[in-house]
Amino acid sequence: MKTVTAFLLAGLCAAQAIACDKVDAAKVQAALSEMGTQWSERDGGVNLDWGRAWDGTAASQRLGLLKAFAEGDACLTGRAREISFYRHGKLVGRASPGGIQLIDTSAPRRSPGC
Repeated sequence: MKTVTAFLLAGLCAAQAIACDKVDAAKVQAALSEMGTQWSERDGGVNLDWGRAWDGTAASQRLGLLKAFAEGDACLTGRAREISFYRHGKLVGRASPGGIQLIDTSAPRRSPGC
């Protein structure tokens, strides 16, 4: 199931790269939400706590997840925003109008139950 979800997200992201499609952007956010990801807006930016989609993925896939959310958010809001990405309270990535950075490049770990 996780592999299928990753392929769906990759496909939706490819479609977004061509043009901003708000329906596809909303689908990406819904898929991430279904995987336990939660986010909140604060001071014009976003704090996002990754769910289980983060665990067990390679660094390249993690960067893809950051891009998927950041591009979808920019599409839906009409602008790129500052986004801080966390997993278990640890900062793992950042997105800004200037680019996207994966901070946590450690080997993926599986965490029980989340």
